Amino acid sequence: MKGKDVILGILQKKPRTGYEINDILQNQISYFYDGTYGMIYPTLKKLKKEGKVEKKTIIQSDKPNKNVFSITDKGEDELNKYLNSDSVSEVFKSDFLMKLFFGENLKKQQVIKLINNEIENKEKQIRKLTISLEQWEDQGISKLQKMTVGYGLTEYRAVVEYLKEQLKFLEDDNKTTAPSQNS
Repeated sequence: MKGKDVILGILQKKPRTGYEINDILQNQISYFYDGTYGMIYPTLKKLKKEGKVEKKTIIQSDKPNKNVFSITDKGEDELNKYLNSDSVSEVFKSDFLMKLFFGENLKKQQVIKLINNEIENKEKQIRKLTISLEQWEDQGISKLQKMTVGYGLTEYRAVVEYLKEQLKFLEDDNKTTAPSQNS
């Protein structure tokens, strides 16, 4: 998935400003797409040049002018092309897992701290996503969008459960074998 596909998807429902696009990137889809504010305007500029979005400037007397972007028929075709393409293998990146993987020389307490921090981060994400879901339901989230949020919540909860099980293993000094992947 490319930034242009994400922005076209965001504009599919209704025209939006760059600020609104960023809000969706940071709050609604940040758990499965890592988009930055800095990619929005260059991507919109390129999409406009390609005729896939239109820009309407709203003149405001008490504030800076507001640019509102909307998807064109050509943009809809591009989005549909992406939506109908074969899925590509997911790329998963995790600083936590890199530290854990290469952490053989860390002391036991450092590893426990690392895991506890990750549990805390995931629990924050669960709370944030749960609160956001309630707001989005009030605003009219679609069934498919709700499904993606549920997927994220399920994943985060499973990670928390797994890490808590592994903490029990690490904290038990009497165990000498490695934990199983299925525990």
